Amino acid sequence: MINHDYFIDTEWCDSGGYCDFMPIRANKDLGFKSFKNKKRAENSLKYQKLLAKFDLAPIPITDVCKVAYYFNPELLKNWNPKETLTGWGYVTEKAVLFDLDNKIPYKKIQDLVDNIRDKTGLKFWDCHENNIGYIKRGRQKKLVCIDTGFESFEGYSN
Repeated sequence: MINHDYFIDTEWCDSGGYCDFMPIRANKDLGFKSFKNKKRAENSLKYQKLLAKFDLAPIPITDVCKVAYYFNPELLKNWNPKETLTGWGYVTEKAVLFDLDNKIPYKKIQDLVDNIRDKTGLKFWDCHENNIGYIKRGRQKKLVCIDTGFESFEGYSN
């Protein structure tokens, strides 16, 4: 299914081992998590929805879908929309990543791991600075898991 409510902005992309995170055009607070296949996207969304119930992950906005990249039609003569779609993924609230020069206290990271286990029963094995960020809830900044792929909870990433 193609979601026509959003477009991918092509100004930047963050890539991980199994997922790319891309900005949503005209909405700096949202992003699109794009995966190599539909099953990975569905698994990630399942975990993210569970974690988001407890403010332990950003809130997913859509179900699994594909989204078109935005290109200025005036610049493209032979534009083919099928060639400019993302892989399978979903639109989600965007977390703010940490500047790696500013260390996060290990106690806060451990508290996140403990909260995930206590509230969801999941073990966040792949918890490190690149897989966490923060979201704002009112005036509060909440530390959250941003890597909700199966690999983060399977135990082999410990």
